[in-house]
Amino acid sequence: MKSLLIIGAGGYGQHIKEIAELCGYSKIEFLDDNSPCAIGKIDEWNILQDMYNGCIIAIGNPETRKAITEKINHLHTLIHPDATISRSAIIGDGCVIEAYAAINSNVKIMKSSYICAGAIVNHDAVVNSYCQVDCNAVVASGTIVPEKTKVQSCTVWTDK
Repeated sequence: MKSLLIIGAGGYGQHIKEIAELCGYSKIEFLDDNSPCAIGKIDEWNILQDMYNGCIIAIGNPETRKAITEKINHLHTLIHPDATISRSAIIGDGCVIEAYAAINSNVKIMKSSYICAGAIVNHDAVVNSYCQVDCNAVVASGTIVPEKTKVQSCTVWTDK
């Protein structure tokens, strides 16, 4: 049985749970400091993480996400079955790739980044750690998104 511990039970955590179900996880539970659906508080990750196949962070704030990510031993990456990922792309630990996202050739998505629904990361681009490429945003070919950056919905990121 595939099991996943999601840290953060808010809206994004619920979304990640649905993606995890589509990816075949059958035991999915949350840690959250403010949610009645959580089995414990966030700081209990170290006690509980070994009871699951992996953990994923569902917290939007990149500083908080980074602080938690650096402590977790078994980060899992979730890729929605309706996402398109090039065989030459590299996807780091703890990432979430949502439905209809397109990750093209020679792309690097670094640790604990979110590529949201309909987003495109074009060939030879790099999305550094703890980023979010929001819905329908585009990262232009050959560009680099700095660590902890949010590329807003329906925008084009280019550093050229």
